[in-house]
Amino acid sequence: MNTLTLLQAVEEFLAGLAGEVSASTQRWYDQRLSRFCEFVGPVPVADVSPGTIRAYRAHLVDRELSIHYIHGCQRALRRLFSWLAREGIVGRNVAAEVPLIKLPAQAPKAISDEDVARILARLPHEDIRNRAIILLLIDTGCRVGGLIGLTLDAVNLAARYALVVEKGTKARRVYFTEMTAEAIALYRLVRPASESNALFVSPRGEEISANAVRQMLERVGERAGVQGKVNPHSFRHAFARTFLKNGGNLAALGRILGHAPGSQVTAQYYAVWDDRELQEYHDRFSPLAKVNGRGRD
Repeated sequence: MNTLTLLQAVEEFLAGLAGEVSASTQRWYDQRLSRFCEFVGPVPVADVSPGTIRAYRAHLVDRELSIHYIHGCQRALRRLFSWLAREGIVGRNVAAEVPLIKLPAQAPKAISDEDVARILARLPHEDIRNRAIILLLIDTGCRVGGLIGLTLDAVNLAARYALVVEKGTKARRVYFTEMTAEAIALYRLVRPASESNALFVSPRGEEISANAVRQMLERVGERAGVQGKVNPHSFRHAFARTFLKNGGNLAALGRILGHAPGSQVTAQYYAVWDDRELQEYHDRFSPLAKVNGRGRD
């Protein structure tokens, strides 16, 4: 019989995450799983049951914590017990037997095509670096961490792809169009001399931070008169929504965005449509659409 305690199991799980996810993601899991350990106490991990998970969820609800936080706690527990089951430490994923708390419907978080065009139109002609950054964000859907970590030798302009490292140490390919390739090529011609191998650097040749990119996007958004949020993730959402609107496959999108195979994140957080868009999709893809002559080409 396995005598591993819940706390020991969590510690082993967190140790296994090292190198697979970013430090911030590790902290995210640590905070949520440590709270669960405090609630349950020093018990063998094999004694944790679906009833334990349900009691913990009810406890969080009683504390009037946010629905999104509770949802995150349940997802963290599901990943923990999925790992424990694969390792043979427990017989099954008990956390997966408890339904996730229902999240409220979300409004789309993407920046609109019109706002992207407005931002690019208002960028000064000499702002070559920021134009390349914006085009790369909207064209690839990469995270800001992947963008600032790009190195000169990680970008293949001829084949139009780059190798980004996000949420840990695993590199993945992101693809871009000729328009973005031309913008990056132009930037490389005027890139300040630097001891760093980073693709994007400051005017003084220093590596840029994620916060610097966020502040730049806020400034160009204000200059263009954009009312909504202008941040790296709004461009990531815009890429995902446009990819799907243009007929892209949900599974392929998940791969492009760097989501784990079988993850529900792609559908839950990126395939988010308002009522008007759902009506348009229905009119376009309904079995009767072609009968009415308004179906897809």
